[in-house]
Amino acid sequence: MADIPSLSFERIAESYDATRGGEERGAAFASGIRPWLAGRGPILEVGVGTGAVALALRRAGLDVLGVDLSPAMLVKAAERLGSRVAVADVHRLPIATESMTGAYATWVLHVVADPGAVLAEVARVLRPGGAFVAILSTPTELVTDVDRLVRGMQARLRGERADTPERIISLAAAAGFELAERTVIANEMHPTVPSEVVERIRERTYSVLWDLDDTAWQAEVEPTVAALRALPDPDRARIHQDRYPLRAFRLPAAGP
Repeated sequence: MADIPSLSFERIAESYDATRGGEERGAAFASGIRPWLAGRGPILEVGVGTGAVALALRRAGLDVLGVDLSPAMLVKAAERLGSRVAVADVHRLPIATESMTGAYATWVLHVVADPGAVLAEVARVLRPGGAFVAILSTPTELVTDVDRLVRGMQARLRGERADTPERIISLAAAAGFELAERTVIANEMHPTVPSEVVERIRERTYSVLWDLDDTAWQAEVEPTVAALRALPDPDRARIHQDRYPLRAFRLPAAGP
């Protein structure tokens, strides 16, 4: 397993939905995931968080259960999903081999310690022919001046942890998956205000900032904050809709 540990979102459970789109974003992501998941049998969400995506899929008729590292996030998820959630390390899923008909993960593979090991675990619990859908964390196009600054900072700080499509496709292939689809999924329309983003940075809302040392903060974060403050109309909202890479994979079907 990698030296860098997985990130738990325990510290921002109360604010997660407000800063990451909540049920509106969950419904948008579910619309892209749903076509790849079988109509019968249990579906696993890897890193279920507050359950916003799973709730939309359950409303669409799927039997979704979820695991997450953070008990506080799962308190929120249980309000939406009931008892179909559990605290677990996704590198060692407490799920029987070949018991799931499908699985998915949204904005997760960049915050786990070893995404290759996670993908291997997902392959283990899926039935032959089962699908796994991953929505990755970096938009395919940076539309606003704010996003270009913030996403650039995040990419530099993530370094090798970045969940680029090429990296995830390679790791999935090593876990036994076949690539079934390359596409994008749009989230909800939302505003981004430079002055508010500065406050989010100062509050370390973004996971990449949580354990950042002073040297890296001065080198990467302070110049980004200064650039955000220098943007024209820093209190004006930029209304936009991000599009994220969606990659769908399948395990080979069982032989005759």
